[in-house]
Amino acid sequence: MASPPQLQPLVLDDQLAILAQEEEEEIVIPNNAPSNSVTVSSPTTLSLALSSPEGIDCYGNERQALADQAKFYNNSTLSDITLNVGGNKYFAHKLILVRSSDVFERMLSDQWDDSKRQELELVEDGMCINVFPRFLKFLYSCHIRLNTDNTLPVLVLADKYNVEDLRSVCINFACSFIIPKLQLKDVFHVWFQYSTKCYHRRLISSCVKALAEKMDDLTASVEWEQEWINLDKDQLIEMLKSSDLAMKDEYELWCAVVKWLQSPQHSGYLATYLPDVLQHIRFPMMTSEQLFELESSDFVEQYHEMFQKYFMLAYKFHALPLTKRAGVKEFMGPSFLLRNYTDLRWDKRFVVSQYSMCLKCAEVGFRFTTKSSTVPTQTWEWELKVHPKGFSSTAEDFRCVLYSNLILDQPRPVEYLLSIVGKEEIIHSVCGRKNFSKTRYTTDTEMDKKVSVSELSQPDSPLLVENSLILQITLKPVE
Repeated sequence: MASPPQLQPLVLDDQLAILAQEEEEEIVIPNNAPSNSVTVSSPTTLSLALSSPEGIDCYGNERQALADQAKFYNNSTLSDITLNVGGNKYFAHKLILVRSSDVFERMLSDQWDDSKRQELELVEDGMCINVFPRFLKFLYSCHIRLNTDNTLPVLVLADKYNVEDLRSVCINFACSFIIPKLQLKDVFHVWFQYSTKCYHRRLISSCVKALAEKMDDLTASVEWEQEWINLDKDQLIEMLKSSDLAMKDEYELWCAVVKWLQSPQHSGYLATYLPDVLQHIRFPMMTSEQLFELESSDFVEQYHEMFQKYFMLAYKFHALPLTKRAGVKEFMGPSFLLRNYTDLRWDKRFVVSQYSMCLKCAEVGFRFTTKSSTVPTQTWEWELKVHPKGFSSTAEDFRCVLYSNLILDQPRPVEYLLSIVGKEEIIHSVCGRKNFSKTRYTTDTEMDKKVSVSELSQPDSPLLVENSLILQITLKPVE
């Protein structure tokens, strides 16, 4: 299938300017060249291009060309095939159909009798019949109007006929304008079901992100009980892979997974499903007490061998001080990424959204609460201040500063471990120790020694996840 035309081509004047600039480049003569050597200009690139058989690429008005081509949509002029869709007939042109879709190319590859107009009947679902004119017109014009109601049926047609350009348009539109505004039941029953069946990665991610905000309800409320139990294994795993899940803690998520595993729909496959599910449970994010309780449960004892390696790694993680954890490669995988836990803990996850839109010298502050080491038990208030694109007009270093907003009476020695994380791994970490007090309540984490603004700002930076900077911090009182 031919690739869609570029709508913003390099104009001829720009290309000639580039070639002219190349002409001015000089060949550098080494220091040990003979004395009679001279500096010469490189071969005249522009002249060679002008005289070459290939010539120079030049483009006309492609938007106008598409507009002119759109006039042939459902037009009998030069039409060589009629499409019958739900009793509605559309004049079409084989060249347009084949250029846009390899499915149409296969359908039309047989020998046809061109002595009379051919008719091709397409069997479509009712919802697709209504939007077929928009679908067909897109093949001619590369333009379509989408809304909440027609995007999914258009996407179904794009998938069926493998029109990649239209598929991307529909998915981008749904992720940007539909899913964030839909009721969660519609996200779950319509878009999540379809995206997981067709394995549209971006669409799945967008649905999970929307559902993740109400994950406690999805896993525990009576209203969502059947939806949770009726997830298939792949859908469950898509949920478990997400760090956006808003749950009390990992132990609560595990209890919901056990409920799913032991349900009548899945219990017969428990031994088969369990290995795939376990690798997406983040055991190191449970407390040592929760791990002990889980290890002692009847369910785990029944499948103890499957759990052993996960428990060993989790206990090792908890046994080491934060300054040691930062250098252990075993602790950089997805099991060590924080989710959006809502319980009072010693760690927290932060997201700087739309990094490319952040202003130079701007500050993004995240206030969070942790447990305290005081007796009786209280809470400590913290703030992580992030300067995503430098903290002053003269300092362009990426900077993260940790503030203690309330440390009582006496100095408290606290270790910190701050990490920049990707979708499936910890990328960079810094750690340190600070005696926080009323007069010494801040510390520069020195993340700038690991990460630069230029690295973050480069196109498709590996330090960003969908244009978002994700950080996580763990604090631990030093005894």
